This record gives sequence, C-alpha cells and structure tokens, in this order.
Amino acid sequence: MKKISVKRLSLGILQHILAVCMMLALGGLLLNSYIAVDSIDGRQIYKIFPVDVGVEFEESEIYHDLFRSAVSDITQLVAIKDKLETNGVLDPSKKIDVTKYAAQIGEDQGCAVTVEYELDNLIKWGKAGVEYTNRFMSMSEFVRYFGNCIYPENFTLNEYGELCFDDFYHVGDEAPEDEGSENGGTGNEEPENRETQLLHGKTEEEIAMLSERLEEYTREQLEDFVFSYIMSKDLNRIDLYREDDGSLMVYISMLNCRYVTADGEKQLAGYVDNWIDYTQLQDNVAAVVNSVIMNYQRYQVCNEAYKEGSSNVIYMVRMMTDNGMCTYTNRSELLDLEDDDVTEAFNEYRRYLIYYPDSLVFMGNTILSEEELDEYISIYDYAYPDTTHIWLGVDSNYSTAGDAFYNANAVYQKIVPNVNRIIAVIVFLAVIWLGLGIYLTISAGTIQGENGEQTWYLNRFDRIWTEALILLAAGLSWVALYGYRTLMEIIESAGDPSQLMGIQLTRLYRYALFGLYGLYLSIAFNLIWYSLTRRLKAGSLWSDSFLHYFCRGIGNSVRFIFRHRNSVVSTLLPYNVFLFVNLAGIAAVYQVREQQLYMAAVLTGLVILDGIVGVLLFRYNAEQAEIVEGIKRIRDGEVEFKLESASLHGASRELADAVNNIGEGIRKAVKTSMKDEQMKTDLITNVSHDIKTPLTSIINYVDLLKRMKIEEEPARGYIEILDGKAQRLKQLTDDLVEASKISSGSIVLEKEKLNLTELIHQGIGEYSEKLEENRLQVVFEQGEAPSYIYADSRRMWRVVENLFNNIYKYALEGTRIYIDMKKQDNRVEVSVKNISRQQMNIRPEELTERFIRGDSSRTTEGSGLGLSIAKSLVQVQGGSFEIYLDGDLFKTVISFPEYSFLEEPPHA
Repeated sequence: MKKISVKRLSLGILQHILAVCMMLALGGLLLNSYIAVDSIDGRQIYKIFPVDVGVEFEESEIYHDLFRSAVSDITQLVAIKDKLETNGVLDPSKKIDVTKYAAQIGEDQGCAVTVEYELDNLIKWGKAGVEYTNRFMSMSEFVRYFGNCIYPENFTLNEYGELCFDDFYHVGDEAPEDEGSENGGTGNEEPENRETQLLHGKTEEEIAMLSERLEEYTREQLEDFVFSYIMSKDLNRIDLYREDDGSLMVYISMLNCRYVTADGEKQLAGYVDNWIDYTQLQDNVAAVVNSVIMNYQRYQVCNEAYKEGSSNVIYMVRMMTDNGMCTYTNRSELLDLEDDDVTEAFNEYRRYLIYYPDSLVFMGNTILSEEELDEYISIYDYAYPDTTHIWLGVDSNYSTAGDAFYNANAVYQKIVPNVNRIIAVIVFLAVIWLGLGIYLTISAGTIQGENGEQTWYLNRFDRIWTEALILLAAGLSWVALYGYRTLMEIIESAGDPSQLMGIQLTRLYRYALFGLYGLYLSIAFNLIWYSLTRRLKAGSLWSDSFLHYFCRGIGNSVRFIFRHRNSVVSTLLPYNVFLFVNLAGIAAVYQVREQQLYMAAVLTGLVILDGIVGVLLFRYNAEQAEIVEGIKRIRDGEVEFKLESASLHGASRELADAVNNIGEGIRKAVKTSMKDEQMKTDLITNVSHDIKTPLTSIINYVDLLKRMKIEEEPARGYIEILDGKAQRLKQLTDDLVEASKISSGSIVLEKEKLNLTELIHQGIGEYSEKLEENRLQVVFEQGEAPSYIYADSRRMWRVVENLFNNIYKYALEGTRIYIDMKKQDNRVEVSVKNISRQQMNIRPEELTERFIRGDSSRTTEGSGLGLSIAKSLVQVQGGSFEIYLDGDLFKTVISFPEYSFLEEPPHA
C-alpha cells in the first residue's frame, strides 16, 4: 500500500512538472512569436502564427501590414508637403488662407470672410495651444459690438406683415441719438452709397416703408430682433444669464489671437462686421491652428522616416497643379526621368505599385488593391488632382538598415524556423502528460489488500459532498479563465513593457506566470478529476452528495412520522392546529382593528387559548422531569424505587409504568446475578478446598520421595516433574481463591501506614537471584524517600510479588528493568518498565483480564491471573493500576494517595 502511494505521488509530481514545462514551451512560443516594429505611428506589434511557417517574409501578413502603413504614411506626407513646403522645402513664411484650409479639412461652416497667417506663426501658435477669453456684456452691447446694425436695409417683413431682422447687410458706426426721438434714433440718416443698399433686393419704396416701421419700435425692441436672429443660428458660443434686476447678460468666448495676420492685424474683429461671421472665422482659425501643428509634427516624423537613404521604401508622386508640375520623391535620381522611365525603374523592384488615376492604370504585385489606394488618397483628395501619378516600391534586399522593413525581416527570419520545433516539443510533452493521466485515472482509487485482492478506497477529500466538489470545480474553472485572460493580455503586450499588480513584467516574470499557470491547471485538474474517478469507482458519487443526504433525511422523516402515527395525532396535529388558530386570530384582529369590542374579544380568546396550552406544556414537562429523575435513581442503584403513575396523565403515565416495570426487571436481574455470582464463588471456594486436601498429600508424598534421594533415572526426573506441576497447581488454586474473594467482596483488608519504598526494595531483594538467572538488571530511582501510603501490607506484597514474577517470566534476557518512584499531586506513583521477550500483539487492557497472558502460545508457566489480581488488589485499596505498551516496551504504573494528604486519617 505504501509503495503504491509513493509511486502515485511520484507520477503525479512528474505530471505537474510536465505541465509546467509544456506551458513554459508554449510561453516561449507565444512570447517570442511577435515582431515589434517602431514605425511613425509608434511601436506596432505583429503576431506570427504557426500557419506562417514556411511563408516568405514578403508573402506574410506582417509585410503586407507594413506596406499598407507605408502607403498611408506617404499619401499623408505628400498632402502635408503640399501645404507646408514651397519647391520641396519647408517654407515658414508661406501664407495660409484659413477659410480655404478649413474647407479642405472639412471644418468650415460657410464662413463668408477669411484671413491669412504665415505658416511659422501658426506652428508656434499650435505649440502654445489655442486659448479663449470669456466676456460678459449686456444684450445691447453684444448686438452693437461690431457697430450699429439698425438700418432699414437689414430688416424685412414676413408673410404676416411683421417686422423681423433679415441679415447684416449694412453695419456702420453708432449713430448719435436724436434728443427729440423716443426711440433714440432709428438710423434714418442717408447712407453714403444708396445704390449699394439697393443691391440687397429692396427698392427705395421698400426702404422708406421699413424706415417708417422702424420708428414704431424702441431701440431695445429692434436690438431684441437682432439678438433673436443671432440666437437662431445656433452657434453654441453664447450663454445667457439673468441678473437680479431682470436684465439679460450675454456670456461669450472669444479667441485669443497670439499672432498677427499676414496683413499685420492681430484681432479677428477687424475682418468682420457681425457676430455670426466672427464666430465662424475664429472657429476656422482654431481648427487650422490645431491641424497645422498636427501636420507639422507628422511631417517631421514622416519626412525623417522616408527621406532618401533612411528607408527601404521608394516613392515618387508627380502631379500637375495650378502652379505647374510638382514632384515628390525620396530618390533624387528619379526627379528628371520621364513617367515611362520611372515606371521601368520601379518594375525592377520585387514589390512595387504604380497608379495613374487619369488613365486608370494600376500595376503592382502587392496585396494592396486599387480600391484601398483610392481610400487612402480620398482622405486628402484636395491634394491629389486627377493628373496625379504614384509610384511605390520596396527594396527586398533591405540594404537600408534600421527601418521597419529591415527590422521586421531580421526578426522574422530568426523566429519562423524554430516554430515547428517548439510545437513538436509541446506535443511530445502533452502526449506524455496525457499518458500519465490515463494511467493514474485507471489506478485511481484501487489498492492491494492484505490478501492480494484489489479493493476501492476514498481519502478525506473524497468524502466532501459532491455538490461541494462541483462548486470547487466551478471556482477553479473561473480562476483558470481569469488566468487565461491574464496570459492573453500578457501575450498581446509581449512587445511592450507592462505591469501586473504593480510588478514590471520582465521576460522572466512572464515565463514564471506561464509556468505557474501550467502548475495550477495540472493540480486543479488532477484534484477534481481523480476525486471524481475514485467516487465513480467506489459508487459514492450519489451517496456522498448533499442531495442524497437531503432526500434520505426527507425519507427518514416520512418513515419516522409513519412509525409514530400516534405522536402525529397527539402532538403534531394539535400543534399545527394551535398555530393555525393563532394565525387566524392575528388575521381576525387585523380585520376588526377598527371595532375595539370585537378586537378585544378575539385577543382575549387567544390569550386564554395560549394560557391553556402553556399550562398543559408545563404539566407535561414537569411530569417528564419526574420520570427522568426516577430513571436516574434507578440507574444509580435504587432498583426498588417506584414512580407514582396515578398522578400522571396520558403518555407520561404509560412511560412511568414502563419505567416501573424496567426497575422491577432490573431488581430481579440483579438478584439473579448476585445469586449466580455467589454460587460461582462458593463453587470456586469449595472446589479449591477439595483440591487442596489431595494436593497437600501429593506435595507431601513428593517431598518424601525427594528425601529418599533417589538418583536413578528416569525416576529422579519424574519426581522433579511431579514437584513442579504440584507447586504450579497449588499456586493456581491460591490465585483462584484470591480472585474469587476479591470479586465477591469478601476480602478483609488490614490497612496501615506502609513504606512503599521499603516494600519495593524487599521485592528487589527477594527476586534478585531469579532476575540474575536471566541477566536482568534492576535500576531503581526512588526519588524522595520514604514514600508512605495507607494500604494492607500483605496484599501489597502480593502485588509486588506478582509484578516481579511477571518480569521474571516475560522480560527479555540481558536487559534492564527501570523502577521509578515519585511524588506528584499528593500521590505516590511507581512505574515499572521492561522489554518484553515476545512480541506484544495484544491490547494493554486485555492483559489485566482473567486467564489472559502476553504469551499467546502458553509455553510459559502462569495462570493468567497475576496482573488481574494485582490490579484488583490495588483498586480495592484505593489506588490505580495502569498498563502501557509501546512496541516491545512494557510499562506498569501504580498510584496511591500519599499517607500525609489523606482527607481522613486512619484509625488504629
């Protein structure tokens, strides 16, 4: 059994080691099956899958992704160059039309005005950031911020003939108020250029009519018309607040212009004459500033990455614009070539792409399609006219070191050839792990019995409820799933530094996590799977489940109820009726809570009912207590005690009668037992007495024969045998009489103050010759001497004599006998230790039973009563006698109260 356990343990450990190695190999495959490429978009991570093995780098998805990224970068770079460069060189003084620029990037909202900034100022502005100033002003100040707009040309009549603001056709300086006019001036002054006003579609008659209508309104009302018109444009730049006096305050955000325009104007308000145009213009400026700084940063990165001599990607873009032919390339030798010569040059590259949108020519041997290239170009369609010609190629010799293609190819050639080897190792380890699992599954729960038969066994873990095992399996599965997700995150971030619980995940930490995960999976699987296997083999899967326990409990309850049908009728049903009546009473009280008389009647009935039930329960418990007390008295020996059953009721009376009958039965049984014991004692005493008379004659005649000094053989030998057997029979007869007296209680003790130390010394002296015959050495540690006890000296000598006689017969020759005497807790304790001659295949308590000997073959002399008599004599004198076995060590401990600490001193 032990060898099988060690074998299974070793195989289990080996299986866990294989799981760790398997996960480490898998971790090595996954953590190294990536390529980290530093591109202009940051670090890009590309995975290598087993299906990529045998695929050339130029045919891999990594290469195609890099090529797509290069096409995207170059198309964007050319568009940025068009905006930032002049004649192929970054031009800081280049003027940027913000409205035109905003329209190209899709940010313009139809602004009617524009301004120009120098590129250098926009870049510096973008680095500093776009900021706004918040301003508070009244509604009137807000309307007149760009000048007076209360002119007839700006108003119109709607379809209902009501006056409303039309647009900011005319905005001029604030007109002085007419002191005699209540409306404070309506702008009736003649404008400088009347013909310009008529261009807005209004005739002089209409202007005159509008002027008359304007006089009907106050200036505040007219400004309210203008403000309503501005708010209807939903510019999302205006917040309104109401002051305590009821006046309306306007909260606006205005752009902080850090730099002047190309015309030398710093504030945008100088280019517009109304709030709507100002808002749209400042939005365009902010959008252009942000776009220019982003493009400038992108330009620096892209231009550096794809400049001549820095990349294995070769590109050339040529287009006809309003400013003439523009060419962008990173190969100076291509600048002066004709289109056909450029196409011929790019055809020499292993991977190239040629695109003429104007003639619908698309050539190439890359995965990139014409539709994909159109998508890249369409993002910057303002920079790519139909006359654009595009050439792209990759130097497959990767002669330029350090770019994305060069680095990716180097790592790819290093990883791919080893993928198959690692997969083979993983499969090999998995097969061995599975083989060990199959063997351990077959041998799980089986063990060889003592007779070689195969038996089933379950350990403590297998005894937990099956449902707990299922819950544990679910919990372990959840942890495994969480660990799987964590490993997937580690794999996804294999090329980037990452942290887990604050720990920097270096390569060593990542491998350690894979190994721990493999160990966890193996242990968790083995724990659940082998336990399930053992349960199935032992047939305990159902029997050890909580559901089985629950169903069995219900079944036992039902059977218990049917077995105690009388109790159901007498107790269970009345109790449920009592509960139902109380519940019904509570419900009735709730129903009649408004009628105090009925509620009081119901409550009174419930109190009376509960009181009656309480009295009955008290009486029942009191009667049960009387019965229990009677049972205790009968148990303690008062077999003559009788319960007064006449005063009891119901089941208590029946129980009392049964207890009385039991007491009577016990009394009769005790009387019969005492009679039998007395007969047995008398029989032993009489037989022993009858045996003693002829035995004495035999011993005397044997003694006479010994005195005749007969030397002839075999007569002399026969005499010795007769003498030995007669003495043994005499000893047996004495032991029987002694045991009989002790068991019958007829022994008479003459207790006195006794020196136990001196008694032990006397025993050692008496048996010194016999002990020396077997080369037994006595070591007596007597401690504090003397040690007095209160006992019968003659009976205690018999105890000591039996102990030494037992040592002489059964102790191993040539060993030591240790006798220790000590005083502890007001008691005198003597312990005797020796090594047994024979193997002790018996329990300690059996050695003090009658006719039991440690020598089961019964080859030695002895009656089997010595230790039993010694224990009985010690106990009858108030001491204790204990035997302990530890292998072949035989230990006897005798303990008595010390004489000086007895509660009642002995009487002379």
